[in-house]
Amino acid sequence: MHIDDLDTPFLLVHLDALEENLDRAQAYCDEHHVGLRPHIKTHKCLAISRMQMDRGAMGIVCQKLGEAEVMVDGGVDRDVLIPYNIVGRIKLERLAALAPRTRLTVAADSEYTARGLSEAMTAAGTRVGVIVEVDQGRTGVRTPAAIADMAALIDSLPGLELRGIMIMPSPPSCRPLLQAVLSGLDARGLPHPIVSGGASPCMWTAHEVPELTEHRAGEYPVGGMKHLQVGTHTVEQCAGRVLTTVVSRPGADRAILDAGSKSLSLAVHHDERGGLLGHIVEYPEARLSGASEEHGHLDVSRCDPKPRIGERVEIIPVHPCPTFNEHDEIAAVRGDRVEAVWPVEARGCIR
Repeated sequence: MHIDDLDTPFLLVHLDALEENLDRAQAYCDEHHVGLRPHIKTHKCLAISRMQMDRGAMGIVCQKLGEAEVMVDGGVDRDVLIPYNIVGRIKLERLAALAPRTRLTVAADSEYTARGLSEAMTAAGTRVGVIVEVDQGRTGVRTPAAIADMAALIDSLPGLELRGIMIMPSPPSCRPLLQAVLSGLDARGLPHPIVSGGASPCMWTAHEVPELTEHRAGEYPVGGMKHLQVGTHTVEQCAGRVLTTVVSRPGADRAILDAGSKSLSLAVHHDERGGLLGHIVEYPEARLSGASEEHGHLDVSRCDPKPRIGERVEIIPVHPCPTFNEHDEIAAVRGDRVEAVWPVEARGCIR
């Protein structure tokens, strides 16, 4: 199939860029002896997960239990981390059913969560690994002493296996905190085979935090506008894009696309001139400055030439994760040919 045969808006992954991103990330982690644990919350796609595993990823990370169920059902089941507090009877019963099917690890940052995990696993006659999250402003345990206390509790509870700690993000500046946390665990004889860092931009400095045993990264295969800003990806390396059509030119300096918030999400990138909802590959001077549900609003005042009605353009989204979650399928393209259309199997798995 030719790319022109796709209707719009359509989510694309450019295979040459995707493969380059997967290869360079795996090569970096292999060189520095850091396990690469891809986060499937970005692409939510079994085909891409399999490509990551085939290149040497140690396992996957899923933000929600539903994502993990989809991945394991699809055969991506070697080693799964859910870095999230699993709370409530319904989820705990699902977790207990999933635990025997893979090497499964979850996070906990409270006695309530840890005891709930223990009771559910014990009732089901199974076990699950648990790591303690280090607080970086979202969830987690705040101080090294409190982290050691939480780890000791987990280590004492039936049905649980203490496996270490996680932190997000993990820039080099986090190293003194990690060292203090690990010293506290060592002083009490508590195991920490997993020291898990996170965030795609931080992956490229993981070697500066030698305490890390693994790194969790989601966006690196496809990039996005923030990756252009920080320099981890070029435009050519931003593999994830939305193919759109110009459907209106209501003014000399305005163009309207058929992709709005329901195709791109409303994630906004801010620069010195204001907010942007994406980068237009063919017209880098255009500004996607706003969107309604099904309309993308382009300022084309600086473009010469300017886009025409009927012309198709590709948008690099600000934040790939919610963009991929808006689509049922991905066209995997190489040049102007569509090599495959992949389902987004874990789309909408928010529970």
